[in-house]
Amino acid sequence: MSRNKRRTLNSPPDPDDTAEMPGLPPAEAGTDTWAVPHIADSAPHDDLLRAHQEEVDGLRANLATATNSLAAATASLAAATSERAQLEADLASAVANAQQLEQRLRDLGEELRVNKTQREDLVSQLQQSRDEIARLTEQREQQEAQRSDQARRDSSAHANALAQSQAALAHSQAEIKELRRRAARHQEVLQHTEGRRQIFDSIVRGHEETVADLAAQLEAQRAEQRALEARLAEQDQRNQTQAQQLIADGAVALTRARELEAERAHAREELANAQSVALVAQRRAAQLETDLADSNAAAEALREQLKAAEAAGEALRGDLAAAEDLIRSREAELQQHAVRIARLESQEAATEVHERILVCTEGDADIVHVLGKRTTVGRTPDNDMCIDADFISRHHAVVLDTPTGTVVEDLDSTNGVFVNNVRVTRGGLKPGDLVTFGRTTFRFLLK
Repeated sequence: MSRNKRRTLNSPPDPDDTAEMPGLPPAEAGTDTWAVPHIADSAPHDDLLRAHQEEVDGLRANLATATNSLAAATASLAAATSERAQLEADLASAVANAQQLEQRLRDLGEELRVNKTQREDLVSQLQQSRDEIARLTEQREQQEAQRSDQARRDSSAHANALAQSQAALAHSQAEIKELRRRAARHQEVLQHTEGRRQIFDSIVRGHEETVADLAAQLEAQRAEQRALEARLAEQDQRNQTQAQQLIADGAVALTRARELEAERAHAREELANAQSVALVAQRRAAQLETDLADSNAAAEALREQLKAAEAAGEALRGDLAAAEDLIRSREAELQQHAVRIARLESQEAATEVHERILVCTEGDADIVHVLGKRTTVGRTPDNDMCIDADFISRHHAVVLDTPTGTVVEDLDSTNGVFVNNVRVTRGGLKPGDLVTFGRTTFRFLLK
């Protein structure tokens, strides 16, 4: 039987009902109504059946309203589920962005420390070059003064001394020119490093602005989260109210249906000759009971959905709280990294820098050679430390500044390298050690 089809006593019978009503004769051809058998004094019974029909229609209208309410509640739950999924996706994206930003900050901090170390090395080398130029200039002035005194004391050797002085002067000028060229090169490298530092500073400022934007986005997401929680609470309240109303309506409808069933039983006893009409009313009552059962089942399903929605809301609140704790911990870690970087920079700035020197004690005056990160030793001018003496190879040795200390290494020289009179291929140096290249001895010191 069609569930929502209305039919009065004068309406045509439902095709599903005609097979069970053999006692109702058809009306004249050409009409769409069926004849009611003549029953004496049937007016009161017709009024009772009409009242029953109107009551049934009212109950069906209530069921339709309940169905619409259930559909609206289902749509609200679906919308809340979609918003929760979107919020979880936004939180996951925010956590991923925070992790990427933290990694980029660590990389930038490491690169800045490396660049700062390189810049300090270049500044140290430039200062060493300037000191070497000043020393050579002073040495040349002393040599000129000595040559002048020697010329006054010994006029016979004036020509020979003048030639030697000119040669020494030319050699000193060549050394000064080479040192100035190296100083200019160090200055260019220092300027290039300073430019890169400024670029990195601008990059760091950009990342700091990105962190601020991300924090603003997180605050906006938290505000949206609070608004969503308020909407979920309001929707839960509405759903609970609707569920309670539906349960009350179902109870009223069930009570009324039971009353109608009792009245129909009484009507069947009084209308024994109108069995076909009573059967129709009974079937409609049975359909009404089915509808009421469906309504009760729908109300129960709604209650289960509300419980599931409440559980999901609690889970979402727990996830959001965990995400907020994770974000706070990430922010604290970022602050700790920033403090650690500042502390390391201050420690590096406060670290004392020692110059490593080789002092040649042969002859009347000490000759000091300041060592760099990598200092080559040999007879030819392309070496960092040029020794124009016998038993020195063109590329004799190299002195390295390593993380574990200063190391001297023989470059397959003919006459070898000695540390404290012991020949070595590669050996470490301590302050006060004697280093011999061929037959020229130096003392290693820290200044």
